[in-house]
Amino acid sequence: EADYSSHELQAFYEFSDTFSITSGVFWYDALIDQRGDFYSSVNESRFVDARSYSGDIALGAVGTSAGVLDNAGLLGVPVNAILGAVTGVNLFSAKDSCMVENPAATCARNYASTNSLENLTILSAGRNDNLQLGLYEGDNGTAPNLDVINGPNTQGSDLLYATQTQREAFAAYTQGVWDFADDLTLTVGVRYAWDEVTAEENLFRYTEIFGGGDVLARFITDDFANPIRGVRNSAVQALNEANGGFELDANGDVALDQYGQPIGTSLAVNGGIPVAVSVYRPFVRKDEKVTGRVNLDWDINDDVMMYFSATSGFRSGGYNLVFFSNTADYDPEELLAYEIGYKAQFFDNTLQVNGSFYMYDYETIHTVATEVTSLGGTSTSVLEAPGAEILGVEAEVLWLATDALTLGGNFSFTPSEYTKDLNILDPGDVSRPTSLYPDQETNEKNINGNQLLQVPELKYTVFGTYGIPLSSGANIDLSSVYSWTDEVYYSPFENDKEKGESYGRLDVRATWSNSDQNVLISAYVNNILDDVAVLQILRNGEGEHYRVNAGTTLPRMMGLEFTYKMGAY
Repeated sequence: EADYSSHELQAFYEFSDTFSITSGVFWYDALIDQRGDFYSSVNESRFVDARSYSGDIALGAVGTSAGVLDNAGLLGVPVNAILGAVTGVNLFSAKDSCMVENPAATCARNYASTNSLENLTILSAGRNDNLQLGLYEGDNGTAPNLDVINGPNTQGSDLLYATQTQREAFAAYTQGVWDFADDLTLTVGVRYAWDEVTAEENLFRYTEIFGGGDVLARFITDDFANPIRGVRNSAVQALNEANGGFELDANGDVALDQYGQPIGTSLAVNGGIPVAVSVYRPFVRKDEKVTGRVNLDWDINDDVMMYFSATSGFRSGGYNLVFFSNTADYDPEELLAYEIGYKAQFFDNTLQVNGSFYMYDYETIHTVATEVTSLGGTSTSVLEAPGAEILGVEAEVLWLATDALTLGGNFSFTPSEYTKDLNILDPGDVSRPTSLYPDQETNEKNINGNQLLQVPELKYTVFGTYGIPLSSGANIDLSSVYSWTDEVYYSPFENDKEKGESYGRLDVRATWSNSDQNVLISAYVNNILDDVAVLQILRNGEGEHYRVNAGTTLPRMMGLEFTYKMGAY
């Protein structure tokens, strides 16, 4: 759900024929609620049914090939003593724990952004997301607090999230235009803006802890960050023994199969003790900036003009919500842009040529990267790269060759690169699987010198239209357009696996219209060359077996269209 409102008031004043000022103020408000419910479409029993177990079950030991360990001193400790006797954990349980008279320090806004989970772990200082744990009680559709607000009633929800972003923005600006000579015009503008964002993220998850190879056990204690694999004599075994998860032999002992493993029943829990997890992180930030613009127009003659400009730009910072990203927030994007351009008309204004040379110098630039989340696994986050540069040349031509024939085209050459060091985790690098190289520094790569995301170096388009008038007053219009786009990268690492190859596309269309111009019949062929290109690439890490997903353009398509315009003349 989103609610927006914006208001702008402008004033225009001409002091003389050669000097004028435009000023204005701008207000903007937005409230965005984003909600999600990931549930089992087949009513998977582990998400739907509450396992009937007591929190008084004592943890067993973890069995290893080297012997038996005691779960870092937790042998014999009841589950309740570790989880706390918390029941009814839902999406907003962690937030509710902060809505008290003396909330914990972690409840303060921006605690998560000023205290990374990595640093807190090193200092053994807890977490930054107000984690709440409780025994999982199932979701059979009767618990409304396990459904998305105002959404459908579902069963077996294993992931819920709710984020809210409240933004207030204000800007005041003024710009003066001075014709200080017959052929020269100077424009100077300044803008002050502030942007305040109040945000929060809430998340509910089903998970299982104290199982063999339990990667989520760090929810409880750092001692389980790298648990030893094993099922025999574990907490899961203690749970199953207490709740009929194992078959019993004639003596009432756990029955074993030919390999010496317990024989499970339909009540067996395999992955660990089912737990409900609720987390909450609140934020607030205010960014403000003064930007400016200087532009000089030079009217060389009636048909040719040039312009020179320098402009500073600013995009406010924000938050990486939903996924509990390790980098909770990102700073504003700042830019200095320099441009020299020209606009010209020739042959009685039948040929128009525009072009420009420009350089974008980013002090910071927002880029998209993959990083480890505070809940384990990875997510896509916005990070600020400390510097980037884009050089560019653009040109466009439009030629009215005859009364019937129009030709045109445009091109851009845009080399770009990140100009400063930024080390980013690359979980999609199959040569460094996280399970073998758990230290994050080992998996990071420096993107300095790499091409910017989704910025192809070369693009061009050529097109033409030809009109054929018929004696009846009807018309036939023929048109064709060819475009070509250079290779582009969809991650900052410049790996071939995330590169979209260059491609071209040719479309043609023929349209007949009657004399009244209210009936049109068109035939077309799009992508005649049938060159299917990659538009987006999503790389996955070890947990998804390094799977790569891609979105593509449409293949060759042809068709007929009929259009009738009611009341059109």
